[in-house]
Amino acid sequence: MIRSLFLTLIYLSFLGLGMAAPFVLTLGYAWVDTFRPQAIAYIILNQLPVALIIGVAAILAYLLIDRRSPPRLTLATLLTVMMACWVTATMVWAEMPADGWLKWDWAFKTVAFSAFIPMVIRSRVQIEAFAQTYVFSLAANFVPFAAKVLISGGGYGRNLGLESGNSNLSEGGLLSTVCLMAIPLALHLGRHTQLLPRSRLVALGYFGLAGCALLTALGTFERSALVGMVVLGVYMFTRSRNKLAFGVGLAVVALLVIYHMSKSWDQRIDTVGEPLTDDSALTRLLVWKWTLHYAASHPFGGGFMAYEVNRIAFPDGMVEFGRAFHSIYFEVLGEQGWVGLGLFLGLGGSTFLGLRRLARRTRNVPHLAWCADMSDALQSGLAVFLTAGAFVGIAFQPAFWYFIAMSVSLREYVRRAEQPQSALGWRVRAVPAAAGAVPGATASTAAPPPWRHRPVWGGPAR
Repeated sequence: MIRSLFLTLIYLSFLGLGMAAPFVLTLGYAWVDTFRPQAIAYIILNQLPVALIIGVAAILAYLLIDRRSPPRLTLATLLTVMMACWVTATMVWAEMPADGWLKWDWAFKTVAFSAFIPMVIRSRVQIEAFAQTYVFSLAANFVPFAAKVLISGGGYGRNLGLESGNSNLSEGGLLSTVCLMAIPLALHLGRHTQLLPRSRLVALGYFGLAGCALLTALGTFERSALVGMVVLGVYMFTRSRNKLAFGVGLAVVALLVIYHMSKSWDQRIDTVGEPLTDDSALTRLLVWKWTLHYAASHPFGGGFMAYEVNRIAFPDGMVEFGRAFHSIYFEVLGEQGWVGLGLFLGLGGSTFLGLRRLARRTRNVPHLAWCADMSDALQSGLAVFLTAGAFVGIAFQPAFWYFIAMSVSLREYVRRAEQPQSALGWRVRAVPAAAGAVPGATASTAAPPPWRHRPVWGGPAR
């Protein structure tokens, strides 16, 4: 009862503050979409379409009172919109329309809203606020999970988080992947936060969040988590400015993992090298083979939940039906066909390369150095998703799409900072410059305010 009332109060706070600062409504949608309060509330929120209400409110608030500093139409945004349209079109010929529309209901909203986010999240304060909201929404799930792992040691298929069942963040493959994606973002916030005081205690808190995320990923006993950890460690090492210190820290973490993890974890991970002798790994290979054959005869895909029509024959003669794709790539291929897979790969690849170029361009610019570090954090998170996700069917979960949205917001922020006049919205450009004013002198060229100063939530993008 108290939990439900507390969550309702938080939800109403987002709605209330959003009336004064419209971008807060977008933060509220990210909180609802990630934390999913309706899944753990006993009253009120579990009876309302909370995501729909706050999502519509965010869009209306932008259209009516917040059309400042409009972003360009970027390639990432265009591909995202095209994906939203395409997943809707494939439902016309869906193999399983009844179940498919249920998945479309949340997948379409995730994709479409991610295209909307850069229109609202524009300034440094807003970008950080969105990242903070996302990380803390995840932390509500992985911090208690990590505490239970320290006590019980974790285990494959064990639900130690807030949600019950085996879906969303209660599913180990998704939870471990998003936890690893959150690690570089949390470390970045610890170094560059403006919304919290920069102190050793705050930095230590973010470091602790990153540690909890890593411990949760280990505690799920997911083999995809091992792949993600290796990729994350290698990529963060290549992007690190102090490779010696980072390498020593990485080696210490690896030794601690090897020393402290249980024999059951070792046995679970050992099956990575023997896919044909492990039922789960063998099933994945057979499903992927079926998906390739299916895509050859259905190049435009079978719509959401198309896997329910598959027929998987095992070497021992056993036959199973309706086995999930267990891969972001085969999930998109089977459901959205080659067109959808092309859009998905184009979106991920173009965003990743754009972030690398952005990091190179801003690394040696003092007032944009934080952009280079955030670019590296987003790259690391995407690298985890695109590798660990090869073994988990989570293509339409919010993590990937929110990282894409943050990437667009970050690139647009840098564009405005480099071209101050572009930061002026259509309303501002229509007003003649005041006497003595310097044209184009917006907050984007000014030094960022100290954390203790009150941020101007509704002002031009900074």
